[in-house]
Parts: sequence; structure tokens; C-alpha cells
Amino acid sequence: MGTLDLNSISSDQYFANTNYVADKANSSVAALKADKSSQVDDSIESKIHNSAVNVSISMESIKVFLNIKSVEMTQENTNSQSFLMNIINNTEVYDFLSGKEIDGGLSLASIGYDGKPITELTPDEAKELVSDNGFFGIDQTSQRVSGFVISLAGDNVEALQEARRGVVKGFEEAEKMWGGELPEISYKTQEQTLKIIDEKISELLKTDSQKELEDSSNPDSAKEDK
Repeated sequence: MGTLDLNSISSDQYFANTNYVADKANSSVAALKADKSSQVDDSIESKIHNSAVNVSISMESIKVFLNIKSVEMTQENTNSQSFLMNIINNTEVYDFLSGKEIDGGLSLASIGYDGKPITELTPDEAKELVSDNGFFGIDQTSQRVSGFVISLAGDNVEALQEARRGVVKGFEEAEKMWGGELPEISYKTQEQTLKIIDEKISELLKTDSQKELEDSSNPDSAKEDK
């Protein structure tokens, strides 16, 4: 697992940059709308993009916090201790990790987490949350983020492609904000999330003839149709 440069950016800067990320997302939406060939509903498109960015960044903030608390928080690691103190001293960040709702409606509950507040976890409990079967593990997180954007986009390919860009942007901005490198779990989660979204896009782009060909070559599918 790569190490984090905890001195390169503070938690204050991280959350101060959230509005900047939203502005960049809106700029991307505006550019897309300038293309007259786009048929995506403006309000839905903007909601998908901004929500994808916010969900991705909120996931990364929690995973990085858990990584520090469960793996790097020792008496000898003054950098980690200092970083955690920055979080505790930032009311908005602390409220978010404590389970309270912050500006923009983000909260642990809004991303589906209903367990013990992150701030109250022991190192072992934190490690369990990012394990293979944990709520913030690769599988559950990728399913949750991809499911969120797919449910918003529905069967609109352009909206789904915009949502994908939002997820990518969220990971990129989280990486910059946390000092250039995230825990390994973050990159694996990103890969799995985008794979699920790409599979959905590919399915929607298939022509009727392609679908019929696949159905005819799949006996189980033919039985289901009957």
C-alpha cells in the first residue's frame, strides 16, 4: 500500500475545495450543453454529474480516514496524529464523520452507512469496514457508487457517460486533495466502479440485432423468454 504525504494538504483545504470541484463539474456540464446534438435533460445531467463527484469524494475521504486510523495511527507516527487532529478541529469534517449532515446534504446516512459513527470506531472496527466484506470495501463501495449513478441516469447513454466522467473527476480531485496518492483500495474501487458503469453503457449501445444474436446463442436466455 502506498504511503500518503499527510503534510501536503490539510483537511481544511480538502473540504474548502469541494465547492471548487462542484464549479468544475458545472463547467463540464455547460460545455456538454453547448453541443447541440446532446439530448440530455439539463437538470438531470447536472444532478448526475455533481452527485457522482460528491459521492466519490465523500467515499474517498472516509476510506483515507479509515486507512490512517486502522493502519498508520501509532504513537510514533506524529504525521498521522497531526492529520487526525486537523479533522477533529474542523467542525464540518468532524460532524460528517460523526454522522451529522453537513452543507449540501452529505452525511454518512446519505451514502447508505448506518453503522457506528466513524469517529467512534476502534482501529479493528475501522479495518473491518474496509475489508473484503466491509461496507467501505471494494465490492460494496463499487456496487454502491455505480448503482447510484446508474439509477440516476437510467437508460440514457449520454447521461450515463456524463456520470462516468463525474466519478472519474471525483477520484482525480480526491487524489489531488489528499496529497497525490490514495490507499491502494481506492484505486481498486475506482477500477471496479468504472467497470460496472462501462458494462451498462456497452449494454445500452448494443443494437437490436446484436442482442438477438446473443439471445439466440444463449439457451438459458431463450428459455427465460419463453
